[in-house]
Amino acid sequence: MPHTIKKVYVIHHSHTDIGYTDLQERVIDTQVDYIRTALRMMEQPENADFRWNCETLFCVEEFLKTASAEEADKFFALVSTGKMGISANYLNFNDLVDAEVYAERLQEWSVAFARRGAPLRTAMCADINGISMGQRDALLSCGVEFLFTNIHCHHGMYPLYQNQNAYRWQNAAGQSLLVWNGEHYNLGNALGIKPNRAANFMMENLLGGGMRPQDPVETLHESLDSYLTLCEENHYPYDFIPSSVSGVFSDNAPPEPEILRTIQAHNERYGDEVQLQMVSLQEFYALVKAPLAGCPVLHGDLNDWWANGVGSTPYAVKHYRDAQHRYHLCRRLDSQVTEKQPELARTVQDNLMLYAEHTWGHSSTVGSPYDTMVLNLDTRKTSYASKAHEAASRMLNQIAREKGDTLRYYNTNGKIRVCNPSAVGGALPVEFYIESPILGAADILTEDGKTLTCQVSPHPRGRRITFTDTFAPHESKTYQFREKSAVPQPLNSRKCYVGAERIRDIVNDYDPLTYRLPYGFENEFFRLDATPQNGVTAFVDKRCGKNLLDGQTIPFFTPIYERTPLGSEAAAPLPGECIEREERRLLGRNVRGRNAEVHAGKLEEVLCCEHGPVFTIMKLRYTLPGTVHACVYLKFYEAVPRIDFRLELGKTLSSDIESVYLPMTLNYADRALWMRKGTEAYRPGVDQLPGTCMEYTMSDDGLACLAPQGGALIAAKDTPLFYFGELRHHPIHLCDGKPENNARPVYNWLMNNTWETNFKMDLSGFCEFCYTLWLTDESDPETAMNELRERCFDPYVLIVE
Repeated sequence: MPHTIKKVYVIHHSHTDIGYTDLQERVIDTQVDYIRTALRMMEQPENADFRWNCETLFCVEEFLKTASAEEADKFFALVSTGKMGISANYLNFNDLVDAEVYAERLQEWSVAFARRGAPLRTAMCADINGISMGQRDALLSCGVEFLFTNIHCHHGMYPLYQNQNAYRWQNAAGQSLLVWNGEHYNLGNALGIKPNRAANFMMENLLGGGMRPQDPVETLHESLDSYLTLCEENHYPYDFIPSSVSGVFSDNAPPEPEILRTIQAHNERYGDEVQLQMVSLQEFYALVKAPLAGCPVLHGDLNDWWANGVGSTPYAVKHYRDAQHRYHLCRRLDSQVTEKQPELARTVQDNLMLYAEHTWGHSSTVGSPYDTMVLNLDTRKTSYASKAHEAASRMLNQIAREKGDTLRYYNTNGKIRVCNPSAVGGALPVEFYIESPILGAADILTEDGKTLTCQVSPHPRGRRITFTDTFAPHESKTYQFREKSAVPQPLNSRKCYVGAERIRDIVNDYDPLTYRLPYGFENEFFRLDATPQNGVTAFVDKRCGKNLLDGQTIPFFTPIYERTPLGSEAAAPLPGECIEREERRLLGRNVRGRNAEVHAGKLEEVLCCEHGPVFTIMKLRYTLPGTVHACVYLKFYEAVPRIDFRLELGKTLSSDIESVYLPMTLNYADRALWMRKGTEAYRPGVDQLPGTCMEYTMSDDGLACLAPQGGALIAAKDTPLFYFGELRHHPIHLCDGKPENNARPVYNWLMNNTWETNFKMDLSGFCEFCYTLWLTDESDPETAMNELRERCFDPYVLIVE
């Protein structure tokens, strides 16, 4: 039948997965070779209409490192004429990517391409299920105008409830990116633009089963007719449609001249019906820019369905986050550090971006967890985080040395310089370490001779000294510290508050705090009530007298373990599949099975580990299935409306489908939850593109719970993933922007092994996961998220004498 779609624009590319199919270095070298191969092919007269699209700038960067001057000239000449497609997408990232680092690298390449007469105006991403607003704004800041997305619906979904359409993605500043919301990046392979030697799952899904013609051109014609009919029946409005295609039906696939031959043969036979044309990204944008001028303007986050992948490697992600924090601390302490230490800075940036690339491991990570290749890829992936951490730590050491740090911590008397790297001032806790196990007490003296109250605490290799002082933004102060004799602590035998065994369990006015500590804690800002078996029963913000526990969900500070036993979701795995992989496949967009078990930690013990003039530490010891150790430590400061809390977890090994959560729901009236990934504060479930994932998301720093009577900021230092809603198997609602979406319970999602291919299954290990909560009176979300970012940078201490 005649079609209203008259033109199919074919974008030939290789989906860049740094890993997945082979060792990362092998993939990188292979992708470089593909560019060289394409250059040679495009010199041949019979390939005048051949086009190759470089999906990621990283591969171009690696190519140019080893390219001869002649090769580089040929490459840029083809880019400038539009025959070689270029994408400003540096790598196919997940939302771990540091938008600031990404924007800086894009700016370098924007300048480099402009100098060669080939301005960067287009970008392409494939496979990944979302792009943060920070990544969008990095593209916009470098002059990129068009983004071609090819989202994979494996445990995910494209936005807007329908693909193969367009929208303008606008930011708060009014800048917008024209986005084509495309099909899977192997659509052309399924259709037969690259002839297939065997059937595959995508052909089954798209075209159904049954015999196909043996002639590749007839197969393509039949498949294309079926697909175009489907689009037209679904009210597709344009007379053109794009299709990506790879050299083989696989990731990291090579350039393939057979694609051009198939297109030419099809056009000769059926060109009067539908014409196929190989195009570069630049050519595609030029061809569709005018027809798409009236597409809708949309705002909000293009949330990533595959964000849960970071929960599969919680220990490496923690390492990555600390590397990222150290790098930005360096830049705050010395604004010229990247110029002073360019090699180390480049190493940090390169490895931060490589770790944030979406490919976690080999495709058989779950199916063959014992395989050497699987283990090699996992170790190599972690090494990116570790190399970034090492380089950032060396940068920090050099800054400390330049600022006068002795790089020694043995003396019990000396001088410290405290730098506030934050744009937020006020009362801030200062903490530093002395390697002296015999230090019992200390004094802190200001420059004008005042003595500040401090607290000396145990440390694995010595003592930690903590005090509180008031700082202006970015202020530095100098202090003396000196050892002093510990003050004897005799019991007052004349007061009825303690027995001879030194247990303080009598209600009294002389020491009204200690007898209450086994049941909770109270200071000027907070009250916590907790008892064994009953758990945490009250968490009160004393500004408003509000108990922040809603009584309906699992309480704050209570770890949660979720498990779907294997053997429950599938009668039997497919031929050649293992049960671990098959049952995870059948989850769809749920992150648990229908018979998932949810276990809240059972509080067994409440202890006061340390009580002093600066802070008090409470320990909540839980029993929790799936673990051998689960304790939450809460550090309450006397002079600061802040709680540092951490979950110590000893996770056991299991092949079951597992998750670990920590509740983050605070029951402020009329509260709104805000997060940020790069540039704009947004409300999860509300400020998102229509039809996106609102089950879970990542956040750069944590979350802000804002309410008219005051709220709280929560920094999740090690675990960027948050889950919303009920902890049970349920039909998946796509984001429709309704306000009630933002009122759901929220959990920090520490770890999971819900993915069946390249995300790690083994969650076992020992670790602490750290958080900080501050009370805030801020109501403006952008200001609140800025405050949260700034408060993540505590005062930095240099021992200068």
